[in-house]
Amino acid sequence: MRESQVGFEYSWADLRAIRGVVVSLYAGQIIGGVLGLLFGDKSFWFFNLWFGGALASFPSFLLGLLIQYLRQPGSISRNRVMVRRLGLISLLLTTMAIGMPVLGI
Repeated sequence: MRESQVGFEYSWADLRAIRGVVVSLYAGQIIGGVLGLLFGDKSFWFFNLWFGGALASFPSFLLGLLIQYLRQPGSISRNRVMVRRLGLISLLLTTMAIGMPVLGI
């Protein structure tokens, strides 16, 4: 992963090292989005899709961490920065999804 002046940038090769986390996160977001479309109570389909995917982000990340730890134990510590950033982004998305109904959005 290369550091840039505006934060960070990465390539697909950087994500390949933590494939269990990435695949679990993306799959969980897709499944959550589909479930949001199927069971959403709003008439706006994009909101349901986004809400379901965002809500599923952090649990999917945690599942991916477990999968990654079981399949390649040392890869999490070797790619600590990327794992931490994916975790923070997924936590932010899930927190936003939980907060939206509370705020009446």
